[in-house]
Amino acid sequence: MESLKKYWQESTTLTNAWTTIPSAWTTELVATTGYDVMTIDTQHGLATDLAIILPMIQAIEGTGTLPFARLPQNDPAFIMRLLDAGILGLICPMINTAADTDAFVKATKYAPNGFRSYGPTRAAAIHGPDYFNKSKDLSICMAMIETPAALKNIKEIVKVENLDGLYVGPWDLSISLGYKKHADFNDPSFWDIMIEISETARAAGLKVGIHAGNPSNAKRFQEIGYSFLTIFNDSSGIRSAAENTFKDFKSNTEGLKVNGY
Repeated sequence: MESLKKYWQESTTLTNAWTTIPSAWTTELVATTGYDVMTIDTQHGLATDLAIILPMIQAIEGTGTLPFARLPQNDPAFIMRLLDAGILGLICPMINTAADTDAFVKATKYAPNGFRSYGPTRAAAIHGPDYFNKSKDLSICMAMIETPAALKNIKEIVKVENLDGLYVGPWDLSISLGYKKHADFNDPSFWDIMIEISETARAAGLKVGIHAGNPSNAKRFQEIGYSFLTIFNDSSGIRSAAENTFKDFKSNTEGLKVNGY
């Protein structure tokens, strides 16, 4: 998508599905449902090797959904490898400072905007021979806000050149801030932090995203300016569907005798 940056900037809300299962088929199945973005979780998900990740990227692309990845860490080598393979968006965890953010963003850009090494094996094949010149507009960079340090330094983080957005990890953030109940969006003090992050990002011209958990939470976040909303996780979604189907069967067959038994 040559106009990725424009699409990103103009889209009011982007829906995101999170994938943790190392399977191109599962990934494709979810992507066909119409999400704007699908993020491969290479930090806590089970797809960590490029031999597995590449078919997942291809499966996502085939549906018209944008392939993103959550990195395992702020590692330039892995960042460059994912971009060379065709990933369009990167979410970087454990960002604490503007310096962390700057290092992350510069690893995604060729000189003079960064220090990305040249060798876009697949990216050039799918985006054309002019990939070098248009690559700056073919990668989205989101820094995760999930630590007290990141929250403290957020006003400096959003000033980093070529950063496209912030992404809130509410579970890690609530844990690291000492909340007894994790990701409790009904806690007024935690909700105020969600508002603060949104206002800071938007004031800097950045999008702000979050692990919303479900559509109901996502609606609340949308109302306070969040525009990149993760509303589905493949592992929890499959487990939930399996549990509900099993419970429904059990409740409707209680005491039922089949063939006389």
